[in-house]
Amino acid sequence: MKNLLLTATLLFAIHTFSQTQKGHPFFTGSISTTFGINQDHEWFDGNDDETFIEPKSVLIRTGIGYQFDKRWASSVNIGYDHHFSYAINSIPMYGSLRYNFVVNDSDAWFIEGSYGQMFRPSKRFSNGNYYKVGIGILGLSDNRWNGIVRIDFHRKKIAGFRNGNLDSVSLGIGFSFF
Repeated sequence: MKNLLLTATLLFAIHTFSQTQKGHPFFTGSISTTFGINQDHEWFDGNDDETFIEPKSVLIRTGIGYQFDKRWASSVNIGYDHHFSYAINSIPMYGSLRYNFVVNDSDAWFIEGSYGQMFRPSKRFSNGNYYKVGIGILGLSDNRWNGIVRIDFHRKKIAGFRNGNLDSVSLGIGFSFF
């Protein structure tokens, strides 16, 4: 009974808060990559066509959310990750909470935290938890499309993989559609 009462109170507070602050739903998407040092790069070979830094993964995300006011937003997301070096594929499903700590007429700087589950399409490693924290800038415009540039730290809990974690820092671009 207490859980039902707490849930009803929380939903009422969110509904009331969103009605008075003129919030709105949004759709978001992004593509990111992590970078690493190329092990095949040779410094002193003049004919080396290899670059020193190379992409190590591709991370694709999409989600739907609700902007409560000009500072707070929350979303539910799904993605696809492929790490080239380890041949690991995963499907993270997670919730995010974003806080815009600087809001101007043309942009908003934000921090975002995420938590959820990571599902593995193969049997090589088990499913696990997914964590993300990041910082970025959201370009605000008069139309409904807004660009995003972000840097994120990802932690994927994978039993049987090294120390049980696959950690990475990614650089990404994306959009938000209101």
